Amino acid sequence: MDFTFRISGMAGDGVKGAGMVAARLFSRLGYHVFVHLEYQSLIRGGHNAALVRVSSRKVRCHSDRGDLLIALQDYVVPRHRNYVERVLYDSSGFSLDEGYALPMGEFARQVKAPPVFRNAAALGALCHLYGVELELLSGIYRDAYGEKAEKDILLAELGYRYAEEHFERIREVKRAGEARALLDGNQSAALGAVKAGLRCYYAYPMTPSTSVLHFLAARRRELGVTVVQPENEIAAAVMAIGSAFAGARVMVGTSGGGFALMQEAFSLAGMAEVPVLFLESQRSGPSTGMPTWHAQQDLRFVLHSGHGEFPRIVASPGDVEDAFYLAGELLNLAWRYQTPAVLLMDRYLSESATTAEIDAERVREEPPLLYRGEPGEYRRYLITDSGVSPLAFPPEVVLKATGNEHDELGFTTDDAEVSSRMYEKRMRKMQGIVEELRQRQAVRTFGEGRDVVFTWGSSTGAAVEAAEELGLKVVQVRYLSPFPTWEVEKLSIERAACVECNYTGQLASLLREHACIEAELITRHDGRPFTAGELVPRLEEVFG
Repeated sequence: MDFTFRISGMAGDGVKGAGMVAARLFSRLGYHVFVHLEYQSLIRGGHNAALVRVSSRKVRCHSDRGDLLIALQDYVVPRHRNYVERVLYDSSGFSLDEGYALPMGEFARQVKAPPVFRNAAALGALCHLYGVELELLSGIYRDAYGEKAEKDILLAELGYRYAEEHFERIREVKRAGEARALLDGNQSAALGAVKAGLRCYYAYPMTPSTSVLHFLAARRRELGVTVVQPENEIAAAVMAIGSAFAGARVMVGTSGGGFALMQEAFSLAGMAEVPVLFLESQRSGPSTGMPTWHAQQDLRFVLHSGHGEFPRIVASPGDVEDAFYLAGELLNLAWRYQTPAVLLMDRYLSESATTAEIDAERVREEPPLLYRGEPGEYRRYLITDSGVSPLAFPPEVVLKATGNEHDELGFTTDDAEVSSRMYEKRMRKMQGIVEELRQRQAVRTFGEGRDVVFTWGSSTGAAVEAAEELGLKVVQVRYLSPFPTWEVEKLSIERAACVECNYTGQLASLLREHACIEAELITRHDGRPFTAGELVPRLEEVFG
């Protein structure tokens, strides 16, 4: 079983909320679910949509073809009509020549609810159309809203009874197993960082990273995380450096424009050897671009972020589970090597929700190298063979961290010999990071064969589903700095393609630079993510 339905209306119609409630219906029945959200940068009006895919097998992306459109506004119908077989619409507000006419607005007036509540009547009708017990929907509303769910439950029942009398069922969806957890990429990354010891989160709101701020703030007591929204992105980055200097594990969240503002602080973390994890979730640019749409355009920017040379670790997860594991890994690595790290997310992964199976025990807080000597003898930047100096924190020791070049005690210097030795000390960390990544999963592979599809970030999902259909091998590059040349060189490749959502092929250029691999580019740069259905013919053009 594998089917998709869509819910669409304007901003203010509760489209996202309705999509997530509908997704929970099927995840609680034991199905795999993937929810893709489309919305404009508007508070009211415009076009919003939630695409919900339900399957009896693991799904890695949304599908552009579906059974049903639930239309809350008339003008959204032409945008979706060619992708669905049927339309369920609010006949209180408009009429169509064909489709399921459900008086959602009239039902809302009957129970004296605001118009935004009418989507509950649509979800009640959805339960009938797919043969789902109404009580399951009522339970989801109770769990979400408690006593405030009364009107949602009344409207759902009205919609269900009306559909029962007037509409034939589309499918009979039976229980497939135990309920499955439903997470989006931002939630998963936040939880992975918490599992690795996150204590403070700093962020100024910027789509599509904002929901990390909301999620952690709502659960700060439960998770033991201090959450702060300062006045701007620069303050967020500098506050994080201060907290890490004092011994707290920290993460900063932003998107491309916000990360641009953090560049001086990013370099400060490199010079002062302060471990900070930056979550950068990409959106369509440059500048403000299309702030609520998808892109993978910041790879080269992040790899070369900050001024001067210093070690940094950059990794990009391919799905919700991977976001959990990589967030934890990067936070631990940042502390082990006392250097900034970047978790490079993207809009599709950050805001798409899917059923996830996460082994939380894979991530734990790994201790850094700590100082065990006498406080008066502590040298913060002790020169070592590994480049990693033992850590200690105030008030146990007195220490100095600075953005200037410095000696072992942290005092500013421009001495040629001292500055060269300190520069080389910092750069030696890269050797240890590479050896560390050789023991970790620097790339993920799916399938077999010598025809290889390279990808990164959330494009992995659609690439894997399309490659499964065509019998191709997919290689997702997880770690991008240092680039895992040792893994790529082991591959036996006859033909190669590279799938990514940018114009220039930024991963493809890294493959050429580091491993002399020429891959055929398959790109998209219109703000929309790939679907497997779109990729299959494009991969066939490359591989025949």
